[in-house]
Amino acid sequence: MLDKNDLIERIKYVGNNTDANFDAVAVGGTSLILHGLKQQTRDVDFIIERGDMEKFASKYKEKYGEIIHLALPCTCFALYMPADYFSQTTNFGTYGHVNLHALSIDDTIITKATRLNDRDRNDLNMCRYIDADNIIKRLADFELKTEHHKNVKNALQEIWNVII
Repeated sequence: MLDKNDLIERIKYVGNNTDANFDAVAVGGTSLILHGLKQQTRDVDFIIERGDMEKFASKYKEKYGEIIHLALPCTCFALYMPADYFSQTTNFGTYGHVNLHALSIDDTIITKATRLNDRDRNDLNMCRYIDADNIIKRLADFELKTEHHKNVKNALQEIWNVII
């Protein structure tokens, strides 16, 4: 399991051992850890907004040999992010050649809720004090498949007791 210090040390390693520049945006549990809403995660998930994903993954795996999940710019794996998503991220610093960002809390909640498995439900429960009205407003900026939208609505109902 990885905590915030572990994540930052790994980003430092990548940033200090490459000459390529990256904007890495933490998503999922990785984002929640950086925002202080979760203590540990099993894996790391990033959108590589700028830079070669393969180089990033290769440098990471060179030292850590673990699975790293990377998404293309403006996507969060199976989802397209709203056009303004990057401007909403929180910058957690520059480590060598890596600018480390995390999805906004609202974007993290929405993207986690689209899958809504047991691990995601546990993570979302840690976010239950976040204002549901802001999440609902932000949800309007996403173009989600019907099943994803249904899962987000279910999460809002289950965790925030809000029906939309």
